[in-house]
Amino acid sequence: MMAVLFHDLDNIESYYGNIPNGPYGPKTHSEVYRMHESDRDPMDEDFTDPVNAICGSTLGYGDVDFFDARQCRLLAAWLETRLTQPIDPRLAEIYRRLDDYARRAVQYGTGVVIEL
Repeated sequence: MMAVLFHDLDNIESYYGNIPNGPYGPKTHSEVYRMHESDRDPMDEDFTDPVNAICGSTLGYGDVDFFDARQCRLLAAWLETRLTQPIDPRLAEIYRRLDDYARRAVQYGTGVVIEL
């Protein structure tokens, strides 16, 4: 489980559909945030359906999707709202990082890969 922020998309050598393939990290000018396996169920329950509905994404349990800059703008707005509501502290930590990644992806004109 991870989220990957792309600083640019110039060094991506291959894609799986619209999803940039790894390796992620300095070579592809990306930052990787690794989540714990135990985060999968809470993320799937709280995050997947509302985010897919708002962003038009297809993220699912054990799946991966790429959120482009337009989708990241929508994702950041959802995360900002969600963080004002009662939330498990671990999800809040993850959501703050995803919010940071989404906002920076909008700024960079890139995107974020999220893998559950």
